[in-house]
Amino acid sequence: MSPAPARSAEEVQAFREKILDAAQDILNKQGFEALSMRRIAGRLNMTATNIYNYFVNKDEIYLALQTRGFIVLVKHFELVDAQYKSPEDRLKGYMRAYIAFGLEQPDQYAVMFTYNTPKFADYVGTPQEPAATEEKLAAMVLADMAAKTAGDYLKERPDLAGITDPYYRMVHAWVTLHGIVSIMNSRVLQEVVVNSDEVISFITDEVLSHLLSPSVKGAKAVPVPPPGKPRLPGQ
Repeated sequence: MSPAPARSAEEVQAFREKILDAAQDILNKQGFEALSMRRIAGRLNMTATNIYNYFVNKDEIYLALQTRGFIVLVKHFELVDAQYKSPEDRLKGYMRAYIAFGLEQPDQYAVMFTYNTPKFADYVGTPQEPAATEEKLAAMVLADMAAKTAGDYLKERPDLAGITDPYYRMVHAWVTLHGIVSIMNSRVLQEVVVNSDEVISFITDEVLSHLLSPSVKGAKAVPVPPPGKPRLPGQ
């Protein structure tokens, strides 16, 4: 019997996506500890040996799943850049794109931002460090886009030259947006307000207002990592 023909690059990528989808389902329903090559194979009605033809181990699958999510979110941010020229409009667009991503892809979002799963530092010094680095760099693209746009806005507003805590402000904005996504995906917000869309719009406007307002007197000066090449811990 002749050997099966080799899969094309497109077929390989399509099957890798199926593996990632199966892994995401296991992570969301059973947690990271339940993730295994055997369980993934079972979801796809194949042997674990076949899965090893595409990924080295479950950690590589998990990191690829993370990277996939960040790449998609970056593309959403790039659409904002293409649509808006004003830095202020781009910042607001980023916030809305982040929330939309979290609401439209709750399972992927939970794996990226909610679960207590391994992080980059856990992979330093392991065979998975290169894959973890790729995931970290993909995530940092988002931070760099936001930092650059905030910097562009400040250049247009010399009256805000006294801002001393922009990095903390960005973290504050991110934490607030994450809270919106989490409370929406748990359906709690919908229980206590009539129009959740209006509430989201109000909160994002407030976050943007705080992000771009003059610093509070006596605020601690916080150095802002310059945009450009994404940074890793220790850099």
